[in-house]
Amino acid sequence: MQPHATEHKSRLILGLGQTGLSVARYLAANNQSFKVMDSREQASGAAELAKLDPDALLPWNGQQMLGYDQLVVSPGIAVTHPDIAQAKEFGVEVVGDIELFAQVNRLPVIAITGSNGKSTVTELVGKLIEASGIRALVGGNIGQPALDLLQQSEAGGVVVLELSSFQLETTYSLNPVAATILNVSEDHLDRYVDYKAYVEAKQRIFNHAEAIIENAEDEMTQPGAAVKAKVTSFGFASRCDWQVDLQQGVLFGNRQAILDLADLQLQGAHNALNVAAAFALLEAAGITMNQDMIECAKQYRGMPHRSQLVAVKNGVTFINDSKATNVGATVAAINSFTPQFDRKVVLIAGGDAKGADLSSLADSIEKHVKTLICFGKDGLEISKLAQDRSLLVENLPQAVEQAVASSQNGDCVLLSPACASLDMFKNYIERGELFEQLVEAI
Repeated sequence: MQPHATEHKSRLILGLGQTGLSVARYLAANNQSFKVMDSREQASGAAELAKLDPDALLPWNGQQMLGYDQLVVSPGIAVTHPDIAQAKEFGVEVVGDIELFAQVNRLPVIAITGSNGKSTVTELVGKLIEASGIRALVGGNIGQPALDLLQQSEAGGVVVLELSSFQLETTYSLNPVAATILNVSEDHLDRYVDYKAYVEAKQRIFNHAEAIIENAEDEMTQPGAAVKAKVTSFGFASRCDWQVDLQQGVLFGNRQAILDLADLQLQGAHNALNVAAAFALLEAAGITMNQDMIECAKQYRGMPHRSQLVAVKNGVTFINDSKATNVGATVAAINSFTPQFDRKVVLIAGGDAKGADLSSLADSIEKHVKTLICFGKDGLEISKLAQDRSLLVENLPQAVEQAVASSQNGDCVLLSPACASLDMFKNYIERGELFEQLVEAI
């Protein structure tokens, strides 16, 4: 199945990260002219770019941008950058790699976004499609860039794309067979004017979708009245098409029992919602469920550092949720483990909150957390949310030490920082790996 041909334009790629390089590879393979600008003196992909075109890389220059038909902006660069905004006013088209993909792709697309859980659901949907006997091409904001997937599209299949709000900002033509916003919570407010602008960027995923999967628990995931697509819901309530019934411990699809929640390897109620969302997307995409898919869902263990069971030591359960880099993710994690560990959660939180409002954490901590242990740049501010039960420490090793001292048989020690990690770590992965090492050493 050949994609449509790419329209010839004079293009300037902005940003030479993984996405920028994928755009350069794609354009070079299709005999399209392009240049690249990057604001860094030593762009990481310069050597690979030079193999495609030794003269492609140019120094950043806002005035030169005005001479191109199209700017292909990498998601790491804000489209509100003054040079990009000026070019747009001048009439230069501003797009991203997903838009280039959408203009030529012919395969059905399942599109997934959300503040939290989108990587888990994207990977799970891909695995379930494969279990059904259909080929899955998984990428976007996770794994392979979307344009790299085009090279594999001749053999057919279904494309599963994780999409960030940054990617959606520059996407206009994508028409998914099924699309979802899993949840929305405050994040990336260092990049957006306000929370409303962030939500609006997420909502762009619905613009041309044939079917929409909404979270019945989160109004911000639900399309406006102007959207005419078929809408399916997932959530905890019995009215949902795909229901996670915590009392019965069953996942229902269209009133039919699909699986027992106890059979899932994924930890927490929020991950049960992720499974429900995955099945709802597949149903909307016309993929018939079979027993192999159900068994695949049961065995799926999730992605590293996302509510992962590390160990049970001396009757205490240790969960690594280092990927919880915003408040919404931590609230979801706390609430998710409440049915099993209500008032028995020892929460480790802290790092760089990126200017987010931390107050929405207070209610979940007050209701469900036994002890709060804080560290990092904004650890003090988080500790103020529950001064009667909080401890402030200098680093993660001290946090784990205090968590062990504060816990007893039947408790859960949950690393769910509600913050980015860059104040003390290279990334959330390094933070999570250190937590796992510290737990294993207990």
